[in-house]
Amino acid sequence: MTTATHTAVTTQVFRVFIKATPEAIWQAITSPEWNGRYGYGVPSEYELRPGGAFRARSSGEMAEHGAPEVLLRGEVIEVDPPRRLVQTWHPLFSPEIEAEGPKRLTWEIDEGPAGICRLTVTHELDGAPLTAEQVSGAHPEAGGGWSWILSDLKTLLETGATMGR
Repeated sequence: MTTATHTAVTTQVFRVFIKATPEAIWQAITSPEWNGRYGYGVPSEYELRPGGAFRARSSGEMAEHGAPEVLLRGEVIEVDPPRRLVQTWHPLFSPEIEAEGPKRLTWEIDEGPAGICRLTVTHELDGAPLTAEQVSGAHPEAGGGWSWILSDLKTLLETGATMGR
């Protein structure tokens, strides 16, 4: 008999520095016209009010490979544009990951000198080892996780082009 064990990773924090305004970064995070252009090309919709819905839909390529129409869902907890967004984040990639339930995700945009902002994404992952593995970039078939998404977001805002998929 084989038993699988997972290391408990409770919180992952990712930071990137972007030469863009807080408003541009906010739009890139919350607008499906922007957020569908970087990372995994998944358009995300937000009802930007406490209690509002969050949904991320599969790209056409993902749907062709059998992904569900809605990849992620959640609820908006706190909205302070263009500085802070707190939400739940519930992946629906597989039954095992879906069973881990929704986790808290916080986006913080801090304006610094010379038009450079710091974007910090904090993902609280208590009791979600499979999700933690996916978003950390450690799962080989899942791409680069949050590091990939944030790097591509930075590239898009600074150059107008993505890193490519």
